[in-house]
Amino acid sequence: MPPSSGPLEPLFFERILMEKVWGGTALAERLNARQSLKGKLGESWELSDYPGQVTRVRGGRFDRVPLRTLMEERGHEILGDSRPGAGGRFPLLVKLIEAEESLSVQVHPPDGPSSPTGVGKTEAWYVLDVEEGAELICGLKPGTTRAAFEPEAGDARVERHLQRLQVRPGDCVLVPAGMTHAIGAGITLAEVQQTSDVTFRMYDWDRKKDNGEPLRDLHLADSLRVVDYGLGPGKVVRARFPAEPDTARNGSAAADLVDSGYFRLRLLQVGGTAVHRPQGLARVLTVVQGSGAIAGRAVAFGDTCLLPGTLDVVEIRSGPAGLELLEGIAA
Repeated sequence: MPPSSGPLEPLFFERILMEKVWGGTALAERLNARQSLKGKLGESWELSDYPGQVTRVRGGRFDRVPLRTLMEERGHEILGDSRPGAGGRFPLLVKLIEAEESLSVQVHPPDGPSSPTGVGKTEAWYVLDVEEGAELICGLKPGTTRAAFEPEAGDARVERHLQRLQVRPGDCVLVPAGMTHAIGAGITLAEVQQTSDVTFRMYDWDRKKDNGEPLRDLHLADSLRVVDYGLGPGKVVRARFPAEPDTARNGSAAADLVDSGYFRLRLLQVGGTAVHRPQGLARVLTVVQGSGAIAGRAVAFGDTCLLPGTLDVVEIRSGPAGLELLEGIAA
């Protein structure tokens, strides 16, 4: 019997930890992952079907089975009515990111020939923790023109053109392909994105190796080809919950955040026990606050669960302090 046979169920995953020059230690502590690292944790890939970085199922009927295998053999059941990603891959990638230092000023290409893989990268951020004074860079200031931006994009002068956003936990920002952006030092967030890893760095804060050479490769020409000047600055949104909980959902509430065209994000608040219905679409739930259980499996901060689109209902139960879940719904 193949490893992916049997009825589908909510799927939990083993995270992939990635050390980064700009990473920190706080996220690793929250994930109880410090002992697995030699350096600083920058990204924890919670769910991925990206080539070479595919997460494996943790526990349950499909324990240790790669998501790639499940998509190859059961993709139509996992997706339901959701669209597959390029090459039949699961269309969403979910990360937790800690920036002890600022990430590079960068941009992602859209789908098409400007991307070396043909796949673009639209993403959305949900802010988890913010140190005092920390900011996101998201988009260009209103009125910024190509003529003004391009000569200054590759050095410190680029800062005068960048839109900075003051944020707090619970803020959400959509970052479409073509938008210049950077996660500022002192911010931890959850990122939901297309299944892609194409990044063009235009400025890296003059970080150098000991020999004076740039610490990392830059891609200025590629960056400037894909900057979309029509996008303007990014916008911060917050969940707006109804004044009264939805009694049909047994005390839980859901609020829309952003819709990228590739995925929608919602925030779910669960108090007590709730019944959740995928309604034919693949959904990914990530714990952003509190604890509880999904389909009888205990969950805490960072735990991520894929609900196949063909599931009927899933029971979600909160712990004593409540449970908040970031929900990514594949389009």
